[in-house]
Order: sequence, then C-alpha cells, then structure tokens
Amino acid sequence: MSCHIRWAISTPLLGLGDRHRHPARRAGRNARRGHESQCGCGDHVANYVEAQVIEWIKQMLAYPQPASGVLVSGASVANLVCLTVARDSMAGYDVRSQGLQGAQKRMTLYASSEVHSCIERAVDILGLGCESLRLIPVNQDYQIDLQALRAAIAADRRAGFQPFCVVGNAGTVNTGAIDDLPALADLCQEQGLWFHVDGAIGSVFGALT
Repeated sequence: MSCHIRWAISTPLLGLGDRHRHPARRAGRNARRGHESQCGCGDHVANYVEAQVIEWIKQMLAYPQPASGVLVSGASVANLVCLTVARDSMAGYDVRSQGLQGAQKRMTLYASSEVHSCIERAVDILGLGCESLRLIPVNQDYQIDLQALRAAIAADRRAGFQPFCVVGNAGTVNTGAIDDLPALADLCQEQGLWFHVDGAIGSVFGALT
C-alpha cells in the first residue's frame, strides 16, 4: 500500500475576512484550495472524486470489478508506486519492516532498452540498485526480444539472483512501440514473475480507439 498525504493549511477559510475582495480573485483562491485537500483524515470530497475516476478508468480498460488504484501526479510517480508494490509483493518477506537488508538474494527486474528512464530512477529510489535493472535488446520492431529476456532470467537464476518483475511497454516514448504484451503476460505467469505495464503513452489511446 502506498499513500501520499499533502498537508496544506491556508487562511482565511473560503475567503472570509480576505482583503482580496474581488470575486474572480476569491474564486481563483478557492479553486486552488481544491488541489490542497487534506485527505489524511476525515471524509473529504476528493476521496470520492478519486474513487469515481478510478471506476471510469477501469471501465475504459475493461479491468475486473475488484481492481483498484490510486491517482498520482504523473507517469513517473505511477511507475514508482507500481514497482514498489511489485517489490514488496514478490520479495518473500516484509520489506516495509526489514528493508532490503532482509533480502537473501538480489532482486532483479527486466525491461527493454527502449523503456523510459523513469523506470531506472524508480529502481534507484527503491534501493534495488540500477544494476538490478536488466535492459533487454529489442527486435526490428523495437519490441523487447523475448528469447533474450528468457535467457537473461535464466542466467540470473543460475547466478543466485531473484528475478521478480518484467516491465512491458504500451507505447514507448522514442518510437511508440508496443511490446508483445500477451506473450509477456504468458511468460511472467510461466516464470512466476510480476508483470508491470508502463502505459503512460499508449494505454489511454488504446482505450479510446
């Protein structure tokens, strides 16, 4: 579970006693406060807005009803949150309590050489070390090479590492290439790996077509 709480205390409340009496100025200030919802406690409208938007996105992408999510500030943070969930779910121990010091094996994850740089930044922030991200060559269509991916996973297991995640691209920034996502899903199920899809570029367009 990941949470981000932004505390913003502003006065005067709803413009009461505000020296800036102009209605347009007051409306702008109050609209800004809508982005500063204090959602750490209580029953706030922002929570309901988020829940409704997530329901709409689930319908657009044909996600199952039990699926859940969270709204974040952008694609880089979304990838960071998702890879945090992947790491914590696949580690085999309580990462939040013990940290990475509790890992018996080095955890590795895999993505194509066309993956966005925010994936490497996320791996760094998560304390996995950038060397744990295996950048796999691509084929002539700029999709991840599945044979090279299989070979890299097998090599890491022989070396005593713990492969835990594959990142698929649903539209790369460089070329718009989309990895063979069904084949990657099958591979991850076969290998017992977490499958994360970076859909910042292509998923919305796919849902709208």
